[in-house]
Amino acid sequence: MTEKKRSGAANRIARVTCIGGGMIGAGWAAHFMRASLKVVVYSPAAERETFLREYLAKAMPALAKLGMAPGASPTRVHFTTNMEDALKDTDFVQESATENIDAKIKLIGEIDGLTAPSVVIASSSSGFLAADLRRAARHPERILVGHPFNPPYLVPLVEIAGGDVASQAAATASEFYKSTGCEVVSLDREIAGYIGNRIQYAVLREILYIMSQGVADLQAIDTAIASGPAIRWAVMGASSALFLATRNPTAYADYAEDFAAEMTGFLAPPDFQPDRQLMRAYGEQVLKGIGANGQAELMELRDAGVVGIRGALRRAKKSLKGA
Repeated sequence: MTEKKRSGAANRIARVTCIGGGMIGAGWAAHFMRASLKVVVYSPAAERETFLREYLAKAMPALAKLGMAPGASPTRVHFTTNMEDALKDTDFVQESATENIDAKIKLIGEIDGLTAPSVVIASSSSGFLAADLRRAARHPERILVGHPFNPPYLVPLVEIAGGDVASQAAATASEFYKSTGCEVVSLDREIAGYIGNRIQYAVLREILYIMSQGVADLQAIDTAIASGPAIRWAVMGASSALFLATRNPTAYADYAEDFAAEMTGFLAPPDFQPDRQLMRAYGEQVLKGIGANGQAELMELRDAGVVGIRGALRRAKKSLKGA
């Protein structure tokens, strides 16, 4: 693992508590373990420990290929059903409980009462505002959103939201996440869904529209994405890729004006809203087509593909710097 230098408050973070032992909580545990941190995972359900251990075992091949920090080992990940024990002497809290706003507000308020005021509490919420998540906390200035992409040990993006009130906590969290190998994006202003999920669902909306019009099945649509724009998006963002599509970069503003007509001309109409019936049909198509053989092969492809892409990008960036 290529570690970035840790300094200041982030350098003092050695013990991390992951609240929640589901897919995201376990994914965070794997990520922090890879960085050789001491990790405590809390869940009120004792059976989550079995899930956690199995999850870590499945993640190990990808983690090893990404590179483990010296001393990193699954033995550094501990599980408990006692939240007070989980939070004792912790340096950073990553909350990844069920996506229920009332439950999260209550839980974060409890975490706030059991940790030192200097400890950052980051929520893995996929859409809620930090302004709402802080409502039951006595120390709202250390509570923010640290939204990962699933699985956190594999996809490096973390979106930090809520820094308007928690600016110091946001700076500490950003430095800490980066030191563990994350790519951090900080929002200038909070918005529901943040950046990545809003874009992801905008793409899904188009997928549903194309499917509803009988244009192609989901496997064909996925191939069109994976073998087309997604390859460019793995290297650079959509705006960077589009900027390279014009012969005259200095006139890009004029070129961009034409996008408005194209978007109006062939994207889903503004009044298109996927209903439950369409979503049901979508889910059934996924199960019968893309998911016909279950998840195992797809997970293996995802893990190997993402590790390969990350490695290729790292080598490309080093090559460009050395040129």
